[in-house]
Amino acid sequence: MEFLKNIVSSTIGSIVGLLIAGTILIFVFVGALIGGIFGAIEEMDSDSIELVDTEANVISLSLNSNIIERGGVEPVAFNFGSFGAESQLGLDQIINGLEQASADENIEGLLLSIDGVAASPSTLEDIRGAILSFKESGKWVVAWSETMSQGAYYINSAADEVYLQPSGMMTFQGLRSQSMFYTGLIEKLGMDVTILRGPNNKYKSAVEPFLRDDFSASNREQLEELLGDFWNNIRTDIAISRGIEPSEIDAIAEGMKIRLASDAVEHGLVDALLFEDERDALLEEKLGEDLELLSFNDYTFEDRLFGVTLSDPEAVSDLIDEITDESSDEEKEETDPLGGEVAVIYAVGAIESGAGDAQTIGSETIAAAIREARLASDVKAVVLRVNSPGGSALASDVIWRETILLKEAGKKFIVSMSDLAASGGYYISCAADKIYANPTTITGSIGVFGMIPNIGGAFEKHLGVTFDEVATHSHAGKPDGMFAMNKFEIDAYNESITAIYDDFTSKVAAGREMTREQVEEVARGRVWSGEDALEVGLVDELGNLDDAIKYAVSLVSSEDPEIIYLPEQLDPFEQFMKDIAGVEAGLEALDVLGADSKTIKELVSVHRMLESGEIYQARMPYSLIIE
Repeated sequence: MEFLKNIVSSTIGSIVGLLIAGTILIFVFVGALIGGIFGAIEEMDSDSIELVDTEANVISLSLNSNIIERGGVEPVAFNFGSFGAESQLGLDQIINGLEQASADENIEGLLLSIDGVAASPSTLEDIRGAILSFKESGKWVVAWSETMSQGAYYINSAADEVYLQPSGMMTFQGLRSQSMFYTGLIEKLGMDVTILRGPNNKYKSAVEPFLRDDFSASNREQLEELLGDFWNNIRTDIAISRGIEPSEIDAIAEGMKIRLASDAVEHGLVDALLFEDERDALLEEKLGEDLELLSFNDYTFEDRLFGVTLSDPEAVSDLIDEITDESSDEEKEETDPLGGEVAVIYAVGAIESGAGDAQTIGSETIAAAIREARLASDVKAVVLRVNSPGGSALASDVIWRETILLKEAGKKFIVSMSDLAASGGYYISCAADKIYANPTTITGSIGVFGMIPNIGGAFEKHLGVTFDEVATHSHAGKPDGMFAMNKFEIDAYNESITAIYDDFTSKVAAGREMTREQVEEVARGRVWSGEDALEVGLVDELGNLDDAIKYAVSLVSSEDPEIIYLPEQLDPFEQFMKDIAGVEAGLEALDVLGADSKTIKELVSVHRMLESGEIYQARMPYSLIIE
């Protein structure tokens, strides 16, 4: 056994050593690469720079990259499992790239090669909308894949023609949401969990896995309505694009009728079965010339890496000026103009106190961005782009306060909700002059909960560890995460929960011009789809970020106002190296050792919530993964 331990420890040590050595080599390589690229840009004439194939006539979009809300911060993520770089695409970059391709005289069509896509319904909806806008330019769109997941087919169905590989497969069986319940495990371990929940927050179901072994009636109700709204939106869009009755689409899903590739043709979901060479022949027939394919990632590479198209001399000149500018940000006055009349501020991730990072909304960072826009002499309107399940009630309140000061300064405040704007995400949105949401946005969840796992029983039962204490007062140090609070202590904390919930609902009432009674009807921790949220008064209009920006532009005096984006992003390579040295490296290292990275990230999010020390959470009731 000792020999086996030595073998295992040596193996793990070797792997970690390789990871560290690899990381150092990456730093050296990336440093040399950055210096070389920027040095070359400074020395070269912009007319001679060509990073993409200018002879291409068709763009191929696969969406195999990780899709994030805002591109530019992390254009690549290093995968320690494969020791390779994985590109990341921002939703904004996908939409902008398709818009650029629609106006590009060299590009005659778009090939969708989407077999799977990891994104929420709202993001899928935005990408599909951008493809439909591309078609409006008069250019054609063809979809072909070897396999198609349900989400992939939803996007592919926007094409003029949809094809599948003859021996390929397609999934089309409806939507499902599944949760795990831990009460049996907690009992077996000798643990318990203290639950604090706002008054009548029966839909605030984050606590249910620790109280029950199945969905409550309230939780089942909201989930059924949420999935029903999502499916109705997907079914309707597919029905319109493919000319199929919605009832037939339901029948296809219910009967699992797509079992073979030929079934997809028989039921009208795809037009024909083609091998790849047959697909290319079809595209060349459309073109009337040889096919020159260029991947979407390559087509948008310059803009994603540098923020400009290097064939534009003026843009290159501005980039060089920015790189070589040695002025310090500290020299800028707070009241200096920011360079635009409309500021778009991205608030993405769970809400936490502090600075936050690329995956979290730090109250300091987002509040500072809103304050910067408020104090800037040229900014007239702010669009807050929210993609958040919520988080700390305290941090949410800090951001909310800045939105109030923004409005008091006479500036317009508009919110665009992405995949999620729930709980704390709604908290920071509720004061807006106008709120936009996609039909499949998840929002609401107006409620508060607190959850304290008590693990002392597990130590005593399984490890033989006992506890004793001395205290000056009866309730000192409670809750401690070891043993449950008594009724007096629970009542005291519940009083705080009730106060936070009342404050939350009063702010929603003021922001939405509703009575407290009206808010209570739609609150209680319940989540709503964007479509239902419009009906109950939590949002004002269905639309995406572009719609929100256009509305903001209509409110300012200038005919063609400049748009700026906040918070200011780190240099992409600086962020890249920061991630390699930090949490991401640790997660990927665990992945090498066999752990599932998605599960680890969920655990990390829970750990960060507990580590914050903030009991009261205005957070989504669950991590919703729709299949």
